[in-house]
Amino acid sequence: KPRPEIKDELPSESSFPYKIGSKITVEEYNNFLVRKESSGYKYQRKSNGNVYVIDMSDPEHGAVCALLQTYFNLANGGAISNRPVDVSGDDFHYNPTVNGEFTAADVIVRPDENYVQRPIFPYPGPPAGDKNGNPHARIVCEVANAQNIGSLASKCQNWLNQVYVRYVLGIKLHDKRTTQDPQGRFYRSMTAMLFQQGVPGYRVWDFGTHQLGYLTDNAHLTGCNTPNIPAFQITIPVNEVFWDPLTFPAAAGYVPVAPPTVTLGNFTIDLFEIQQIVLKRQRN
Repeated sequence: KPRPEIKDELPSESSFPYKIGSKITVEEYNNFLVRKESSGYKYQRKSNGNVYVIDMSDPEHGAVCALLQTYFNLANGGAISNRPVDVSGDDFHYNPTVNGEFTAADVIVRPDENYVQRPIFPYPGPPAGDKNGNPHARIVCEVANAQNIGSLASKCQNWLNQVYVRYVLGIKLHDKRTTQDPQGRFYRSMTAMLFQQGVPGYRVWDFGTHQLGYLTDNAHLTGCNTPNIPAFQITIPVNEVFWDPLTFPAAAGYVPVAPPTVTLGNFTIDLFEIQQIVLKRQRN
């Protein structure tokens, strides 16, 4: 019987999710990701073995990911080497709910191995690690263009099945409006979702130029119109990056401690700045 194959042709942006394979095993899917993930497309394998392209990178997607990495790197105080907070993108981890399947988030934040224990044994540990045996991500960010907001929320929630993931931030860039601002930039709705380990539900911010679900007019602005508005800032404690209890489950009252080289108490992500970089980078 011939081996199942995944199509090489790629979809247009309007055709997501786009099926590219069926009856694909976890091993075949992992091999495909290792070869193809750098192409800028995001993939998903269903439990029946069907594989889909669910999203793609483009200038605004890449700009948001780069800005998020900048925010998280601020805690390193400008250090170039031996940074206590390790920030990167698209590093392969294991899907928390599919044994042995690879998955990659847009941005991951984890402690440097000098400050936490590396996995003693290969996946699944203990403690948990990524595909290459590095410390597991503690903060995960997912950015979506074509992927619908429901699928994005499910993807974010799936990460929390790995207890070492303490926070997950999802950013959804909704379709551009047909109207433009005085600078010629298309108005756009944007949604942020913050999930926290052990906390039911999630927080939501509607931070685009106009509220989601309303026509583009001045009666339905989001209020996210300048930097440093507390209602449009997301705060995540930096010490959660170093969550690494000696026992599992963690002992009652356990609080992670950041090393003294960390220069911030909290990561503060300003959604106005994300909004603006999307408007600047979006394609016509």
